[in-house]
Amino acid sequence: MKTMIYRAFSFMLLCLALVSCKDDFDIQKLQDHSRLVVYCFPTEGDTTLVSVAKSLPVASVKGNVDILSREKVDAHIIYKVNGVEQTVKRIANEEEAQLFTRSTNSDVLSQLVGQYYVVGKQNAGDQISLQVSAQDFSSVSASTYIPEKVGVELGDVKLEMKSSDGYNSITIDRVEAIFHDNPSSEDYYSVKLRLLNREKSRDLGLLTDNEPLLNKKSKLDDDFGMDDYEYFGNAYIFNDRTINGKTYTLHLDTYSNSYYQSFYSFSYVVDLYKVTPEYYRFLKSINDAQSNSWADVGLMQVTPTYSNVKGGFGVVAGYNISSVSKFLRLF
Repeated sequence: MKTMIYRAFSFMLLCLALVSCKDDFDIQKLQDHSRLVVYCFPTEGDTTLVSVAKSLPVASVKGNVDILSREKVDAHIIYKVNGVEQTVKRIANEEEAQLFTRSTNSDVLSQLVGQYYVVGKQNAGDQISLQVSAQDFSSVSASTYIPEKVGVELGDVKLEMKSSDGYNSITIDRVEAIFHDNPSSEDYYSVKLRLLNREKSRDLGLLTDNEPLLNKKSKLDDDFGMDDYEYFGNAYIFNDRTINGKTYTLHLDTYSNSYYQSFYSFSYVVDLYKVTPEYYRFLKSINDAQSNSWADVGLMQVTPTYSNVKGGFGVVAGYNISSVSKFLRLF
């Protein structure tokens, strides 16, 4: 259970970085007045983090935007699971904050202090609603649900394969992940590949050229030398438009870690997330914005980050996760 909370907090930290980035939100909305910014990612378990911050009017803000946007908000939160209100608590100090992260860094812990969490059992299929109010702010609301898990199995794990990035020869490790898509629904996913050793777990960047579901670079981008598509937080999203109802094998390629891990045993871990449409749209909007090389050179408009928070900013989006791992001992 704690692992799920740690993952949610790590992702929430990345999302909070968007609060002070003016290009990520609708500029028209940012010009009028400060609004509440809410991030919450419900999943199965008994503890759910809720982050509340504030936006800053771009026309009148004075001072350090990053610092001002991270000021704590005294909020009143109504959180319901299937219509039943749940207990909401506030993280009071760094000692309590330590329950939500493996980090002992004071800066990380201080970001958690003053945020909120919900105590109450949640399961796949649950409907979640959230209302947040605070003095001098308009109230905001959002809703989502927790999707069912999708089972994932490992196929082959191939180490030190020779490949190419289109320009140079490279050495990669390939992890194959197999799952079955539900034929009766339109489904959205995110996949992460992690390296786990005795010291830590870290998310790995993927080389997407050999995986059609993840390779978003077009021939036109290639012809004009535009950068590769970037995935926010190394969370590689895709939908089932081309694989509906099929059993599919993902080819997860990453730069080879075998040499660097040669003195240790380690594991490759695949996390397959089943995500709600709002979760997918949120991540896709960030990916599209940060990968838009055409906008960087003035040939296309940057689209704002997706939000389903009525009256404010942020996102409330459910997910569920299945994980599978392969332990590797090289010597």
